[in-house]
Amino acid sequence: MKAKTAMSTATNELTTKSVKPSDLKRLAKTAGSPCVSILMRTHRSGPETLQGAIRLKNSIATAEEKLTALGHAPSILDPIRSLINNSEFWQNQRDGLAIYLTADGCQIFSVNRTIPNEVIVGDAFLIAPLVPQHGAAGEYFALSLTWDDAKLYRSNEGSLQLVKTDLLPASYYDLVIPRDPEVSLQHTSHRSVGNAPGTSTAMFHGHGEGEDKIEADRDQYLSLVGNLVASEIYNTHRPLVVVATTETCGKFESTTEVTADAKVEGSPAQWTEHELFEKVQSAVDTELEDDKVDFFQRFGTAASRSQGSSDIQECMTAAQEGKVDTLVVATEKAGRGDINRLALEVLRTGGNVFQSDSDNIDSSGVAAIYRY
Repeated sequence: MKAKTAMSTATNELTTKSVKPSDLKRLAKTAGSPCVSILMRTHRSGPETLQGAIRLKNSIATAEEKLTALGHAPSILDPIRSLINNSEFWQNQRDGLAIYLTADGCQIFSVNRTIPNEVIVGDAFLIAPLVPQHGAAGEYFALSLTWDDAKLYRSNEGSLQLVKTDLLPASYYDLVIPRDPEVSLQHTSHRSVGNAPGTSTAMFHGHGEGEDKIEADRDQYLSLVGNLVASEIYNTHRPLVVVATTETCGKFESTTEVTADAKVEGSPAQWTEHELFEKVQSAVDTELEDDKVDFFQRFGTAASRSQGSSDIQECMTAAQEGKVDTLVVATEKAGRGDINRLALEVLRTGGNVFQSDSDNIDSSGVAAIYRY
């Protein structure tokens, strides 16, 4: 039979996109038979990219066998067969690929982290391996800052998504008011940027040319960048990672009211976007570890009050009643059927699902905190 919940944005045009929380919730609500999930590892560059085509060919063959055994026509796989010989497609991948098919359509997601190779045919999708890492790993901003430009990124399921506003990304010369060398900065004015509290910014006095003027211009630049960043991160509860040289970051914090929750020292201009992400992720994993500790401290308290559990069946019952607020699953067990079913139920009922390493989680592979 057809899926009970159609993949409303599904397409046979084989467009690939990054996973968003809204995608996970929608995929979780797609139920029916058959639902085909193909998860596989891919490569960013080099001759290894060719392995993707071979892996997909083998995955399709496996899916055909499973579909036939269950009495379903393998034609549901037709939309992705052309990818096997599409060399350009495989040369533009990241670390993983997740393909979801129903009789109504196909969706393909590029994943910026390693995922297990899985082929599942059932009445729901395998999505637990795609849920974000717990803590700041899936919830932070990163500011790439040099004396030339400023770029703000938002974490987006294993990648950095550039924040674009009327003034961001911004260059030094976009923000610093041009002025006649004869006039310099003899006038004082104020400029309001963004909608966050405290974003009225003084234009700094500069007297003459030379070092004083450069210093005043830099203070103005950093102050305006600080206001733009504050406007974006205000009330989001996401930490900020600043990527800059020690000098630039120090000056930024002393000039603005914006504080870095974690830092990556070095000029971001020297790194590719992927290298920048790896640097930021490393800082997040080490400097923001307290976020993970906080969850498991809360979980311990909740479990002692019967407001949380690591028993899968208890968690499933609570999820079906809409009681689960947050579920954390062990990364290496995320592909397990019972854990995936639990993750699906939590997402369907409005809860949040994350991954974490098993060192923090009971042998069951799950930890849930209830709403009440």
